[in-house]
Formats: sequence, C-alpha cells, structure tokens
Amino acid sequence: MSSEKKNFELDRRSLLKNILVGTSIGSSGLMNTFLTNMMVNFMQKGTAQAAGVDPAFEDFKFISFVMNGGYPRWYWDLPMNPNGSDIVIPNGMVVTRFNPDGSSFYSTTKVGNYQMPHIWNSRIPTTSGTVPMKDLAANMLTMRGIDMALDSHPLNMFRQIAPVPGGLSLSGLIADNANTPIPAVGRSGGGNYYKSEKGIPYLELTSGSPFDLAMTPFKPANSMISYNNGAVEQAIDQALLRMNASAMNKSKYLPSAYAARFNARKLMMKQFSNLQAEYTTLVSKYKDLITRSFGPTADLILSGVEDISIPGNRNSVKHRIDSYEHYSGSDILTTTDEKCSISGLAEGMAIAEFMVLNGLSSSVNVTTGNITNFYVEQAYDVNTKSVSMTKARVSFPGDAHWAGSDIALVTYTRFYRALSACIYELKERLKEKKTSTGNVFDKTVIAITSEF
Repeated sequence: MSSEKKNFELDRRSLLKNILVGTSIGSSGLMNTFLTNMMVNFMQKGTAQAAGVDPAFEDFKFISFVMNGGYPRWYWDLPMNPNGSDIVIPNGMVVTRFNPDGSSFYSTTKVGNYQMPHIWNSRIPTTSGTVPMKDLAANMLTMRGIDMALDSHPLNMFRQIAPVPGGLSLSGLIADNANTPIPAVGRSGGGNYYKSEKGIPYLELTSGSPFDLAMTPFKPANSMISYNNGAVEQAIDQALLRMNASAMNKSKYLPSAYAARFNARKLMMKQFSNLQAEYTTLVSKYKDLITRSFGPTADLILSGVEDISIPGNRNSVKHRIDSYEHYSGSDILTTTDEKCSISGLAEGMAIAEFMVLNGLSSSVNVTTGNITNFYVEQAYDVNTKSVSMTKARVSFPGDAHWAGSDIALVTYTRFYRALSACIYELKERLKEKKTSTGNVFDKTVIAITSEF
C-alpha cells in the first residue's frame, strides 16, 4: 500500500470513528446500521455525483400498507364478478350501492376489461382538485381467493408479508438488497413480522416525532455513549470494505468527493435539520385528503351511495354499529364526516413519502387502524331496549362483523376513497423522482393487505 493510500485509509477510519464517538446511538444494532449503511450511502452519493447515478434510488422499493382489523375488500379491490360472467350467489352484506328506495345491492362498473365495485365510479381528492378513482387502476394488480386457512387477525396479518412462520419477510428481502442508509422502517408494529436474511435491523417509527427517533444517530448527545473499542474497530473495518467494494472503478473520485462532501457534521445537519417541519407538513397534506374523503364536497359525492338520505332504524340489523347497538339517528350519511380520520394513515403516508423520496429507506411498513370520530347522533341498545348514546364520537373498527350492511356501505366507501386518495398522492410523488431508467414509482411495489 502506498503511503498516500495508507494515509487516506487512516483519514477515513479516523473520520468514521470520530463520527461514532460524537453521536448518540441507542443500540449496537443501530450502530452497525449507521456505520455499514449510512456512511457507505453518503460516500456513494459522492461517487454517484460524478457518475450521475444515486444508488439510493436505483434499488427496488416495497411499501406495505396493512389494514389492521380486517377491512372488507368487496367495496374496493375484491370484485365478486370481475369478468361479468361468473355465477355469484347474492349476500345481504356484500353490497356496494343503494336503490332509490333505500334497499341495497351489489353494483359494478367497467374499469379496463374488468367489472369492479361501484366505488370505482367515484372521484378522489388530490392536492389540486379531484381525479377519477379509475386513474388509480392503471398500475394495479388484485389477488383474489387466497385461503389463509386460519381464523386469526394477527397471524393472517403477519403471513401476508412473511408467508412462512419464522421465515423471511418480503420487507426483509427488500432491505437485504437495499442501497439506502436505513433500509427498513415502519410504523405501528411492522417489526413483528419483519425478518431479514442478512440481519439488517428494522427501525420502528411510532412516536410523536418519528424522524427525531430515526435520526438519533446524527444528533450530538448530551452524554456520549462509548462502545467496546474492538467492536468499533471491527464495524469500521466492515464499513471500509463495503466502501472500497462499492467504489471499484470510481475510486479515483472518492478522495475528492470525500473531502468535498463528507464533512459529516455539515452534511448531516444540512440533510436532516428540517426533518420535523417536513414531516408535519406531509402529515397535514395527507390528513387533508382524508378529511375531504370523509366529508365530501359536491364534486366528490358518489351517486347511489352519498346522494340518498336513509334514516336510522333501531330495529334493523342493517344499521348495527357494534354487537348490540343500532344506529337510530336521522341519517346514516352523517355517521362519517370531515371530522373522521383513519388511525395511523396520514402519519404512515408521511413516513413512506419522506423516507423513500429522500433516499433514506427502501422497505417501509405502515399499519392503519380504526376509523376515528365516527359520529353517532343516536344509538339504541337492543339488549336494554333504550337509547345508549346521543351525539357521541366513537371509534369504528375495520372488522365488518360488527357493522350492519347499510352503515358499512357508507363508512367503508368513504374509508376506501380516503385510502385511494392517499395512495394516488404517494404514487404521483414517486413518479416525480427520476432514476437512471425512469422514476422511483417504476421500481416500487405498494402492497395493500388486510387480515382476511
């Protein structure tokens, strides 16, 4: 090794070690991720600048949306009769549209070559107006008839991302091949069914300020945490090996790029100083799409669902809102409005957009929960035969076992309009980010699963 090269290797080693000492890293696993991924990523950005390719955007992305609670899919992406020629046995719960007299039935609309549920006649809100929901179908694949062979909410949720119990997960496989510095992140429990063959850690971002948590390694600590010197040296050696391997023929650019761009403190502060502000802005954007979906203006009203007033009926199981209460208010359309939201969706969408479009993560898991602020003008308890709620805001679950068909039709139609609007917005933003072969959306799979 020449003295010049040896000195350069020592400089790199010194910088890596000093960065480690000067940061607050909460675990040895995160330390390894930081050294072997983040620094390699930053250095790749330097060589990529010369080569015109950023590896953080060249690998495949996997964004998993898990609808916790088992949301019924026949309203949205589970067509009962996609070819228009199948024999369908009617079911009183599997309805997608109201008749003028208030009765309900299963109705479809043509999308491409397939008969899709009636909701695909809807428009969805965007940041600049509205678009037909059918625009979302251009890159869509639906899988029907999957027999999970189990009656278990959590196990079936896990198995759709990690099919073999204890085996690798789809999210883990993507992380194994990622060029991004924090390969796998998620919100609300995705780590429960995450497994990487290479042992790459998964970072859970469920907190009031998830990016603060994600970026802990880049912030100076009040009290420094020290690690075993041998472990640090070994991790640095691994990082240097990976860095050398990735540089290959571009190695001639590395010293100048390193000197010009990888003053670690400045680079980190520049890239991550406004994380919380951007996260808040993104959450607000997605919350607005959800709000407009649940409290639709005239240009979003879905004919056959939201233009028919249907009074509550305390004696009808079609108006059940849980196991023993029936909605008895003036109009079932008022049960969901602009105050409703979907637990975890806006925050999860913000994380997915930020982490992918900033080249930080390749595998993102988002878990949504119940519909919040469901409005009950009045409810009747069929057991006590008395009014049980008046003008109350409650949580409405994804499990349609506890919903009457009329209530479910209105509620889940608006839920899926909100979900569709958020996915459409994310899709459009991914398309704007260019890669060497097209754009990030071309390299992304967005998987939407529920528990059944």
